[in-house]
Amino acid sequence: MIDNFLYVWYDSFDKLIEKSDFENKYLKFIRGFKRKYGIMKRKLKKIMLIVFIIIIAVIVLVALSILVSRLINSNKNKIDTETGIQESTYIDIDGMKQYIQIRGENTENPVMIFIHGGPASPMGYVSAYYQRELESQLTIINYDQRGCGRTYYANDCNSNSNIDLLVDDLNAIVEYAKERFGKENVIIAGHSWGTVIGSIYVQKHPENVSCYIGISQITNLYENKLNSARMALEKDKIKGTEDQQKLTELIQRMSKVEKYDDMSLDDLSQLVSITSKYIACEGEMSGLSQMITGITSPDMNFDDIKWFLSQTDTEKFFAQNREIMEYAFFGFDIDTLSTTYNVPVYYLAGEGDYAVCQKDTEAYYESIKAPDKDFYWIENAGHSMFMDNPKLYCDTIKNILSKIK
Repeated sequence: MIDNFLYVWYDSFDKLIEKSDFENKYLKFIRGFKRKYGIMKRKLKKIMLIVFIIIIAVIVLVALSILVSRLINSNKNKIDTETGIQESTYIDIDGMKQYIQIRGENTENPVMIFIHGGPASPMGYVSAYYQRELESQLTIINYDQRGCGRTYYANDCNSNSNIDLLVDDLNAIVEYAKERFGKENVIIAGHSWGTVIGSIYVQKHPENVSCYIGISQITNLYENKLNSARMALEKDKIKGTEDQQKLTELIQRMSKVEKYDDMSLDDLSQLVSITSKYIACEGEMSGLSQMITGITSPDMNFDDIKWFLSQTDTEKFFAQNREIMEYAFFGFDIDTLSTTYNVPVYYLAGEGDYAVCQKDTEAYYESIKAPDKDFYWIENAGHSMFMDNPKLYCDTIKNILSKIK
């Protein structure tokens, strides 16, 4: 009995010891884990702090870079001649606050009014980038059209606009410029959508125009885009690719569309995207470069940024500017205008313009009659040639000026 008792006691003691050893090991493990976790946690906090500091430093560095660039560009673009003008202001047009920008080194020089494209894509905040070389010979007026940009925000976000109003607005700006600078007439220069307004205006008011410059001239926007796609299909490198089949299908489908409500924005986007692969030139400024040019421009303000960002939502943007978009794609056909112009006419076309088929413009150019006319192909440039190749753009405008003096 005693032996049995001792055996049980020793066995229980051994188990107790084993249990105690297990608990000790467990406690040691827990303490070690907590210690390691604490170290890891402190290291993680340090890493997170370092990452946060790096992010803040990058943001500060970028902000300082932008600020310094804006200051440098402000000094570079500053007009400081006694006879010069550098002004951003609003004029009243029948109760509407119309934003205009005026730049030039001598107000005695001819006045050129630049009509931006889009529709509804003002360029005034980067104008010094592409027109600075011209400001010694011209006084240049840029303006944000009714229903867009600074004009839109100055009028309680009123987007009401149509082609008749836009032509009338241009006439008001022309009359303002003539009176302010003592001119009998002005140069009208339109880009893309701006060429629609400009073409109509110069035929309606030739007495106010010394010459017309069509930059990436539109003849029939919807057909221009389809014809650019057809040109892309002729390129050797598209042969036998999926793009060839896809683009062929898009052209066939879109060619059947006869009104704006039946136009698919998705089809249009795909058409332009595929076309650009085979027609765009190397010199075309990228979207990122355009954005950097904008934010480093001293002329870009918060309204410009807001409007630029609003254009990223294509569907909403088209809906907001429906009447203008409908007219741009299915309302305007240059063949409905007279082929006789009572002012000199000059067209500038980018060799890599995939947005608007410039072969269509060249064909139209051959049909017109004018006191003087010329057609200029701008090398290594696309639809916005003045952004892609500002030097050649300015040289071409100077060549035109030598003709009309």
